[in-house]
Amino acid sequence: MSSNETGTANRPSFRKILHMGRPFTSLLVGLGVLAACVAGAGLTVVELWLPVTLATLVGFSFGLASNAINDYLDIEIDKVAHPERPLPSGILKPKTYLVFAVTLFVICFILAYFLSTISSMVAFILVAVAVVLQIGYELGIKKKKAVGNILIGFQTALVFIFGGVIVGGLEATSAMAISSFLAIVGREIIKDIEDIKGDIDRSTLPKIIGPKNAGILSSFLVILAVIVSILAYYPFQIFGLGYLVLVLVSDGIFIGSIPSIFQNPNKARKLLKFAMLIALIAFITGRILP
Repeated sequence: MSSNETGTANRPSFRKILHMGRPFTSLLVGLGVLAACVAGAGLTVVELWLPVTLATLVGFSFGLASNAINDYLDIEIDKVAHPERPLPSGILKPKTYLVFAVTLFVICFILAYFLSTISSMVAFILVAVAVVLQIGYELGIKKKKAVGNILIGFQTALVFIFGGVIVGGLEATSAMAISSFLAIVGREIIKDIEDIKGDIDRSTLPKIIGPKNAGILSSFLVILAVIVSILAYYPFQIFGLGYLVLVLVSDGIFIGSIPSIFQNPNKARKLLKFAMLIALIAFITGRILP
């Protein structure tokens, strides 16, 4: 092979560069913010298009930066677990990822500042808290998985609180935040039950209290998430009948996943993920339809 051919083979492809920051996963963060804005404002969200757009971009930028810093710090782990990724494969340099992450975090703050001038200063504070917690998580909290599970749930809840603050619909999105926090923490515990044999150097909850007790706790959190979702319809009447129909489907899957927590954690985790998607649609529908 000639030197030109070798250079071409080692040159980063456009697809590999796009992979930096995991844009699809990051887009989901932005869409989560957008969904919270719709759930918080209902049909009037159209009138708030500028702050909602900025908030969605903040979520997307935050997701890109968080994923990039994760890949930068986990390069040695990914050499074994994900050797095909641009960083462990050597296609992109660690410095490139670090600059990318810092740049996106800065962009996130700039967008949040402009957002705070037309919405609420609380929005900027929430972004600052989310960034600090995310960096803290990547630098060491994630090694203490029991604490890390709670932080991941809290970060997810912040997405919905952030959207509620932007559109002035915190009452509606608070229900989303509480329910998602409980469900996400429960799901994270299930993941740790599934990975108990591989988590040699991490203090996960299943290792501390045992898989069975961890499964019981996870089940309890799932049930609490279901209760909160129902309370949002009655007695608090935050959402309409369209919400109730869809959320009952979601809750049915939530409850139905509980036996799998003890028998097949992988299946339970996938069922919960699907149930959360339906619940998100239910929250949005409940504010758009009567």
